[in-house]
Amino acid sequence: MKTLIVYYSRTGTTRKVAHELAEALSADIEELKERANREGAKGYLQAGRDSMRKRPAELEAVTMDPADYDMVVIGGPCWAQGMCTPIRTYGIQQKENLKKVAFFSTAGSATFSRKAVDSMASATGLTPIATMALAQKDVKSDASQALEKFVATLRAAHSQE
Repeated sequence: MKTLIVYYSRTGTTRKVAHELAEALSADIEELKERANREGAKGYLQAGRDSMRKRPAELEAVTMDPADYDMVVIGGPCWAQGMCTPIRTYGIQQKENLKKVAFFSTAGSATFSRKAVDSMASATGLTPIATMALAQKDVKSDASQALEKFVATLRAAHSQE
């Protein structure tokens, strides 16, 4: 199964998860970059505002074509109880190129993370084969069980073909 992990990370929490998933799945990985500066308190507040208003992000060009992959795993942080704008923008722009998709999110709480994953499915109209919602404290301590379960679900979905 040729897999691509696409992620956005403002603080590094989601980056950590994305790289662990890429290693576990032997997947290619692409970090989304946007033109807006999201650093510091001002960037944090603007991110929340943009997410609530569902403003599209101005993304830098991606280097990997999701149409070349059997599955694309997309993840990002929760902003204002929804998926971050770079991930929402990517999902909407690329939905026609995604054969199979899975979503993951990181947030201050697992409840907010779940809302972000749900908002991604709603924004794109895509049904993910698996989802994972992680609280930031779990990522910082040990999210290995959740990651293993998510990876196992992705592999099982592929083997059922």
